[in-house]
Amino acid sequence: MRLHIMKPSSGTTLLAATTLAVLTLIAPPAAPAAQQSQERSRSAPTTLFDVSDLGTGAPPALAWSVRRAGRTAIRGAGGTRTPVPNSLDAFAPMGSGFVIQTAGNHPVTTRWIGADGSPGRGEWRTGHGLAVSARGKAVAFAGRRGRVWAIDSAGDRVLSLNPVPITGTGRAVALAGEDCKESATSHGCSVDVNGARAWYTTTHGIVERTPHLRLASAGRGAWLGGITSVSDTGSCSAMTWGLRVQWRTCDNRLSDISPGNDHVLGLPAYGDGFGPTTLDVLATADGSVVRTFRSPTHGAVTTYFDEVWEDPEHVLVVTFSDGEWAIVRLGIDGSMEYAVAPRRGSTDTKAPFQLQTR
Repeated sequence: MRLHIMKPSSGTTLLAATTLAVLTLIAPPAAPAAQQSQERSRSAPTTLFDVSDLGTGAPPALAWSVRRAGRTAIRGAGGTRTPVPNSLDAFAPMGSGFVIQTAGNHPVTTRWIGADGSPGRGEWRTGHGLAVSARGKAVAFAGRRGRVWAIDSAGDRVLSLNPVPITGTGRAVALAGEDCKESATSHGCSVDVNGARAWYTTTHGIVERTPHLRLASAGRGAWLGGITSVSDTGSCSAMTWGLRVQWRTCDNRLSDISPGNDHVLGLPAYGDGFGPTTLDVLATADGSVVRTFRSPTHGAVTTYFDEVWEDPEHVLVVTFSDGEWAIVRLGIDGSMEYAVAPRRGSTDTKAPFQLQTR
């Protein structure tokens, strides 16, 4: 669980202080700034991000959705099919079903549904974005006036956390902890929420500014990355562990962190146009670039969306290239293959594929 400074009862304070001391001892050592800069500046292996003619491998090991013949369904990793509205905007497996967000021409709505598509007991108007715990046992979302909720593996058990002090509608980004219901076996959870600034709220009742970051963008366990500054030409980001900054970069915005926490995805520091065409795989420990996927400069351009780690060695991305949408599997060794074969489409319509939030 990512640890924040807390001010609860004396027993919890002692536990938090003891845990912080242990985490400090095992925290990854921070490399000197000059060494970090030198490591990131070294040339990383680059793979031409050309998806025009790939082999087809196994279907995604994560849940994914497909819209076909006017209907949308979530395909589970075990081959299940769950019907969902065409306005599906985000989803994450939870218990025996899914937490889904729908958008479109209506306010963003979040709810839990069963594997057969049957709705749960509640529905909430929220902001975009789901925050999922590292092992997928809890999902959080945020709404107007900074309200924050979490759904755990029971599926229909919804817990409210103290709201964060933002105006407008919040966006839940990261959830540390696997069970937001405190008990003899659970210390609860912490949820990072973006408004104009990033805040966190915990089941201990603590609400504070997220340390070091202006906006959160990637979180898994004690690791949390996000934007520290924004300008007309790009942005700068940092990766933190617990309460410490491990490294900084102005070359990338940080996205999904891999299972095992070894790597984090780096998007371009400046987002513009239809979609990004370059994807970096960074070492979570020091920010060094392990692999770069770069679209061809001549011929069909490849753009990608919904970048999600499938396992510690592979990333799934929804791609668009030369009038075709596909789900492509990228290996950190530079390998590429279709996980879902291409289908014709255009940039004027929503992508027919989506990947689960992880």
